[in-house]
Amino acid sequence: MEELNLKDKKILYELDVNARQTDSQIARKVGLSRDSVRYRINKLIDGGYINYFMTLINSMKLGYDWYRTFFKFKNLNIKKEEEIIAWLIKKASWITRVEGKWDLNTGVFAKNIYEYRDIINEFLSKYSNYVEKHEVSIVTIEWNYHRDYLLNRSKKITKPELMGFDKEEDYKVEKIDKIDYKILDVLLKNARMNVVKIAEKSGTTEMVVRHRIKKLIAKKIIIGFRPFLDVSKLGYEYFKLHLKLYNTNSDRKKEIINYIHAHPNTIHMTELVGGADIETEFQVRNNQEFYNCIREIREKYGKIIKDYEFMQYTKEYKFTYLPEGLK
Repeated sequence: MEELNLKDKKILYELDVNARQTDSQIARKVGLSRDSVRYRINKLIDGGYINYFMTLINSMKLGYDWYRTFFKFKNLNIKKEEEIIAWLIKKASWITRVEGKWDLNTGVFAKNIYEYRDIINEFLSKYSNYVEKHEVSIVTIEWNYHRDYLLNRSKKITKPELMGFDKEEDYKVEKIDKIDYKILDVLLKNARMNVVKIAEKSGTTEMVVRHRIKKLIAKKIIIGFRPFLDVSKLGYEYFKLHLKLYNTNSDRKKEIINYIHAHPNTIHMTELVGGADIETEFQVRNNQEFYNCIREIREKYGKIIKDYEFMQYTKEYKFTYLPEGLK
């Protein structure tokens, strides 16, 4: 791994906060010229640190539920594993290999429980001989955090991006048309694309693109623009921690959530129906750093923690917040 210097890390952080910032905007914040920023971004892409620039979409606002399914396999050879993953890539929005209690973590957007039932039943009818067990949860809220650890901060200074609904008065499903969808589809893995090219690819005008993007952000359908990073290239490991609590309505639970909100190494946190009460993900330099996080959480909040477990993410096969059903 080539060690990045502070300027590179500052650029990565600014992209992580808002990948649609212009080179000039980033240059002013990091103290470089526009051309130098552009050169360094291209170098980060060529070096494999940045895979692409992704648009975060709050698909729950579009009327979709987020079903998270863990799988533990048996009697599985490499060829069959590749076949299973290829099948899931067509149906799921998120697929990750994990080490620990489970082998694979998947996320599927579905319009309702019946649509998800049909997907999981189709999968099990084909591959049940290879599935030892599986566990399904429904994500109700997902927080996406910025990577303050890139700048060695002791706590976060930015607010997370929220997928789902925070308050009851916000339980409103939005409708989008074909033009909105085309724009979202173009932006999905091209979050830094300029409006002229977006207009060309979506078959509309620059003015329409500008207006629609602003409207999608205002309605909280688009919740952010970020680089999809290869964290292993940055020298980090990716862990997931599950917490089961004694009292899920207590003020102490809010304290745990606030602790996770502020921790510089958190990258996602979810609340779910089924499974753990809180699931949070950390990107850390090594195992010991992650164990220190667990120890601190147990020391601070052990009285309401009923149980916990953790796993390590080792490979992400797919990650998108645009439901397959919209295509």
